[in-house]
Amino acid sequence: MIKLIALIKNILNSQLYTISLYSRQVAGTVVLLLVTRMLPVYEYGLMRSYVAIASFLLMFANLGYNEYILVSSKNVVREIQIKIGFFTINAIATVVIIMMISAFVPLKSYLIFVLVLLRTFFDGTFFCIMLPYFQATRKFNLISYVNIFYSFITVLIAIICYIFHFSLATFLLLGIFLGIFNFIQVTYYSGVKYSFALKYLKRIFKKIDKTIFSYAGVVLCAYLYMQIPSLYISTFISKETAALYFAAYTIASIIALLMVAQAQKIIPEMINSSIQDIKTIITKNIKLITIINAILLTFFIIFGKQILTILYGRAVYADAYLMLIILSISNFSYALICVYGSYLTASGNQKIKMRMQMEAIMISLIVLALFHKLGVYSAVISYFITYSYIGLKYCIESKKIINLNKNV
Repeated sequence: MIKLIALIKNILNSQLYTISLYSRQVAGTVVLLLVTRMLPVYEYGLMRSYVAIASFLLMFANLGYNEYILVSSKNVVREIQIKIGFFTINAIATVVIIMMISAFVPLKSYLIFVLVLLRTFFDGTFFCIMLPYFQATRKFNLISYVNIFYSFITVLIAIICYIFHFSLATFLLLGIFLGIFNFIQVTYYSGVKYSFALKYLKRIFKKIDKTIFSYAGVVLCAYLYMQIPSLYISTFISKETAALYFAAYTIASIIALLMVAQAQKIIPEMINSSIQDIKTIITKNIKLITIINAILLTFFIIFGKQILTILYGRAVYADAYLMLIILSISNFSYALICVYGSYLTASGNQKIKMRMQMEAIMISLIVLALFHKLGVYSAVISYFITYSYIGLKYCIESKKIINLNKNV
């Protein structure tokens, strides 16, 4: 029994960061499930459409700066803290600009869009910019506890809003207050001083070298090929049908979350590592992700319709079953993207990534044009083909680079 307890503790400690990211995903899913039970299908589709649009626009608040900060600073903590301060201020300024411009755009609800934008920023964008500090210092357990606390309070807010029938605007506002608290908390732990960044803005700006354009280009291209299907759904598909797509997408994203967590952990491990160590890291992670993917996919195939109906509380969501399966299968390729993409980033081969992602954008647009008569399934097919292509390309190009470096 003592050995079993020790084994469980060891697993929890080694995988705490992954567990914490899952807690955020579970919290996000619980929130969505409660919101779908509170809102008509149309309003849920409208909100998810705003989330997709806000996520795309927030790309300009973090154009790969988190990866640039980590790699360009070579794990030097002080350098990382300075750059985090600079890019966080830049991100906040970008959000303000988006809010100002969106005031002149005809939206069905400007208030809901702004609240969604702010909640999305605090829920993800700023966290990504802060992450390099915890990666470089290997303080994954610390940020894990922050994630778990954030997840718990997020679910608590959703439950309270559901029980007392609060409006969507109130729910979003409470989420923003939590995000601001989380912002202050993470800033404190990371030791970032924004006053220093503001005071020496010009000096810090001079520290930014031209390689940042490669990171920005990679993120811009990645967001485009990843978000094109969702943006197509948000713009051209009815909100009721969009709700079905986003319901399937949310559940399928459970698979992707593990890969994102692993990618965030292995990038600092790969920096300055030997080729043999890098090959070991890649092989280990591919095996782990493949096993977990296979288990989850099998579960979705057998119980997918029941999961959609039970979780979202309406029989109509069972119609998203086929979309769920196709999107889940697509995430097998996403595993290759994350693992091999991490190596390309750690080794400074952002230009290669950008070239392949530009190809992926063209493929995504061509597939949507060819299958547009299929409606929502044109986006699903585009998602599948694009991810399959770029996952394979990442794998092939990474192995070429590894073999070249091996022979040097």
